Parts: sequence; C-alpha cells; structure tokens
Amino acid sequence: MPDHIASNAQLVGLRAIKEFNEGIEPENFYHTSHLLWMIEWLNKLGHGAPDSRMLQTLILRSPSYLGLRAISIMIIDENDQARNFAAHGYPTEAIKLQNIYTTIEEKLPSVDAMLTGKAVFLESRKELDCYSSYLRAWISYIPWMNSLMAFPLVNQERLSGSVVWSFDNDHAMDDFGRQLFTSLSLIVQSMMFQEFESNRNTTGLRDAGRVDNSTNLQESNDLQKKFHMSDRQLSIAKMIADGLTNREIAKTLNFSESTA
Repeated sequence: MPDHIASNAQLVGLRAIKEFNEGIEPENFYHTSHLLWMIEWLNKLGHGAPDSRMLQTLILRSPSYLGLRAISIMIIDENDQARNFAAHGYPTEAIKLQNIYTTIEEKLPSVDAMLTGKAVFLESRKELDCYSSYLRAWISYIPWMNSLMAFPLVNQERLSGSVVWSFDNDHAMDDFGRQLFTSLSLIVQSMMFQEFESNRNTTGLRDAGRVDNSTNLQESNDLQKKFHMSDRQLSIAKMIADGLTNREIAKTLNFSESTA
C-alpha cells in the first residue's frame, strides 16, 4: 500500500480517536474498549485486503457490547459487475443467497450504499424486514440479526464497493457507534486500495484494446474522464441523451424498468 494512503487512513483513525476521547463521559467507560479495537484495525493497514480469516479475528476481538456478528465486503469488479469479495459470520445458506444477490437490480443495503455513496442504517428487525423483499428473504436465514450498517467504499473518487456490518442488537446505532463504524469503514477502504487499483488497471487495459468507430469518441472519453464514469454508466448516459425510455434502457441492459 502506498505510504500516503496508509498515512491518510491513520490520520483519519487517530483524529477520530482524539474526538471520541474528548467527548467521553465517566459512565461511557466502555468506549475505551471500542477505541482499542479500532487501533487494532489500524494496525492491519499494509497487510493487504481483509479476507474471511482476518474478518473472523476482528469480529472475535470486537467489544461484546456492540453485538457485531458478521461483516461482508462487496466490490465492483473489472467487468463492472458487483461481486462478494469477503465475508464472515453469516450462516451457510445466507452466504449462498448472498452470492446470488450481486446485481444492481436488487434493493439491498450493500448495493444501495455502493450505488448512491450514502451509508444505510437499519436499527431494528422491523426495519430490516421492511427494507425490501430481497433483504427479507436473506435475513430469514439469519435469525440473530437485529440491525446493520452499510457504507460505500470509494477509490480515486469512484464508488468501488461497500462494507456491511451486522449486529445482534442495536447498541452500535447511537452517535458514538455510527462514528466508530464510519472510521472502521474508512480503514477497510484503505485496506482495499490495491484490489481496487488492480480492477481499475484491468479495466483500463481492456478499454485500451477496444475499437470504437463512434464519431463522438473524444467527447465520450472527456465525459467519462470528467465524471469518473464506468463504461456501463457512460452507455446509460448516452441512451438518456438519445431520448430512450426507461423501458428501452432496461431492455437493452437486461434489468428491470424500475431500476432504469
């Protein structure tokens, strides 16, 4: 990992620790264990992207008060398709279903965070059940899950994936918990840097070898560069500019009209 990436992540983490410490009250003594856990995450920087074994270790060492039971990371690969990168803590049947739920059509916290760049917080089992039919089917295999957080992962100003934290209680949903897991998600983002760069470079090589006879090639490249658009996003923008309806766009790209 480049030094400046690791350095920036450490600064973010240390700044968060300083802010948390300044706001700690005597009755919130348990925050100390939370911060020590975040420092342990910071120590993982430079060890590469987190795999299932690392996620298992960090879950086991998380403060019991938080009720953290599972973590999953989803990324957009070199083919502009979503795929599950690493996960730990979910039942086998839930993992099987999760490996199917990897298109942008599904309304899931992981997908929504990845597409919108906004975090998703679901604080109760009721909110989980009401979020979407896809999520309701998935959590039917996870009886212990009572809340979750999903955060976007960004690389070079481009949405590149998401991380989901799943809990058996709602203790992490207060302001302190949200700040804590925002910081942890930034650390995960830094740990994923090499993987994101590898996907980006592969996409660049693939695009370099593609022949495009369009008379608007230069304009398309400028648009793609200016707004950090993927090939798929650019094709959608072109269809919108050409006046295609949602139905026509959905048919061309093989997803539902509501998604279009």
